[in-house]
Amino acid sequence: IENGFGQYQSTRYFQVPPVVTRFQRAGATTDADRVRGVAGNLVEISGANFLDATDSGYRLGIFFDGVRAVLDTVTETSVSAYVPAGAGTGSITVTNNAGAAVTPGFFHIPPGVTGFTPRGRVGDSLSITGRSFRAVSSIAFGTAVTTNFTVLSPTNLTVVVPSNAPASGPLAVESPGGRFLTSSNFVLQPRILSFTPTRGDRGTNVIITGTGLAGVQQVQFGGVPAVPSAVGATRVTVTVPLGAGTGPITVVSASGQDVSTDLFYLAPQITALGATRVRAGESLTITGTNFLGATDVQFGPGRVAAASFIVDSNRQITAVVPSNAATGRVWVVTPGGDDQSSALLTISGPAPLITGFSPASGAVGSVVTVSGTNLSPALSVRIGGVAATSVQVVAGGLAVTVPSGAASGRIVVETAAGTAASLTDFLVGSSAAVSAQISVTANPVVVGTEFRLTLRVLNAGPLPASGVRASLGLPVPTRFRGTTPSAGTFSQSAGAIDYTIGTIAPGSSWTAQVRLQLTESADVLYPLVATNSVPDFNLADNAASIRVQAVPLRLEFSGFGDQLVLSWPSSVTNVVLQETPRLASPEWRDAGLAPLDDGVRLQVTVGVTNLSRLFRLIGP
Repeated sequence: IENGFGQYQSTRYFQVPPVVTRFQRAGATTDADRVRGVAGNLVEISGANFLDATDSGYRLGIFFDGVRAVLDTVTETSVSAYVPAGAGTGSITVTNNAGAAVTPGFFHIPPGVTGFTPRGRVGDSLSITGRSFRAVSSIAFGTAVTTNFTVLSPTNLTVVVPSNAPASGPLAVESPGGRFLTSSNFVLQPRILSFTPTRGDRGTNVIITGTGLAGVQQVQFGGVPAVPSAVGATRVTVTVPLGAGTGPITVVSASGQDVSTDLFYLAPQITALGATRVRAGESLTITGTNFLGATDVQFGPGRVAAASFIVDSNRQITAVVPSNAATGRVWVVTPGGDDQSSALLTISGPAPLITGFSPASGAVGSVVTVSGTNLSPALSVRIGGVAATSVQVVAGGLAVTVPSGAASGRIVVETAAGTAASLTDFLVGSSAAVSAQISVTANPVVVGTEFRLTLRVLNAGPLPASGVRASLGLPVPTRFRGTTPSAGTFSQSAGAIDYTIGTIAPGSSWTAQVRLQLTESADVLYPLVATNSVPDFNLADNAASIRVQAVPLRLEFSGFGDQLVLSWPSSVTNVVLQETPRLASPEWRDAGLAPLDDGVRLQVTVGVTNLSRLFRLIGP
């Protein structure tokens, strides 16, 4: 730096990045050889800024595809370096303290293959692994060269097997750096592209076209093998063998096998039907052979198409009988032909269906109208298992006279097409049979303690009891504590509890729990009366009653030698036995004795001593 007062010079030199203008392999005579080589070759690079003799810390680096090279000679404008082991095709990078420069083109290293997919078919994508794949120009399968490949990385690429690939041969990977030939062969597997004809019987000659077929030793039709009569790289001729079945064609060679995407069809054959009589809408199982690819299943003389069908396997089809099917044979249609069953299939009429009946009940000799579809001509009508002797066809159904001996139960109509049953029972009879019952949890009961009455109203039928009510009388000195009915509602008055129950079905019952207390010693009768709005020929059992005796609570004593037994009624369970050693200023405490229950009384046994002991029962 200089001005009017003088100049200044830095102690260090200003440095700039290297510049590369040319590179070549030492001793090369052709343009191709100048830009390629192998590990250990000497490469000369021309340019600038390769050396700074004034800077002891100056560093120059040469890298082949990222791998550092060993330098040979270095000047300001040239440098030579040895291609390092492990380097691959790529740019040469020159670095110094100020930066880096990259050659405008690649230095090419021969490719190498370490592994590849050994087998495949024409059109398959194979994987090849190795090194120095960056500038690969072509790949050869034997003599078949292809450029249909993709370099995924310097060490991995994929290639599509060309159509003219040989049956077996090495792979050759070509690049500007050289050529690599694999020591093992790639084996071409067979591939079926088409065959003709697509249908036939045993003895039919079939021509199969494809690729990689030269080594085919066997052809299978639905799994049944045959030996081909002529074999070529793209064509095989074979005769359909005895026992062959509809299915894909498989070619087998020493290098592998391939299965056709299309089926070869043989004529179907029906061997059996799953039923001899069916109705429209029902499923029919058909067994036989060569059912794969079936296009239709047909019924009867008119060959009416099935409502639907499923090919379960080459040997079974399940078809739904169409609504307009008629009695006749069954047909299976496939691209290989069609076949009809040897047996006739009988189509029954539509099944009967009961949708309801009216009235819901009736006595023997009364008429019930059964509604539904397809109920006539009826072979039989039964009510509760008993056959009716008088059945008339009416609009929408049947008029049936309730037969002698009939019991409540379902109405069943049987026709030639099947049997139908009503969803509910027809009730035979003209009355209900209501009865009342009442019971008590304990008797006698202790004055002031709670006891329970259980009320029950039953209907023995045959008709439902409707509008059922019940009333329980509550004589003095009863105190009402609550009630829990199984159904309906209740109301309480001074002298009774009235229940509105509703309907009780035949064979069913209604119950209620009633909690009561008697406030003084008494002998009380509790009456229960049930009524309903349906005729009941026996009213005597519509009422019931129970007598309950209330006694005061007493603690009783009895002696057995040196043992004293204290007891009280078993019905009293919510009291505590207490004791104290003195009457004056007593200090009562729990006696801590567990009573025994003999079903009538609770008993506690204590030992007799010379000490005073006073006992009492105390309630909550």
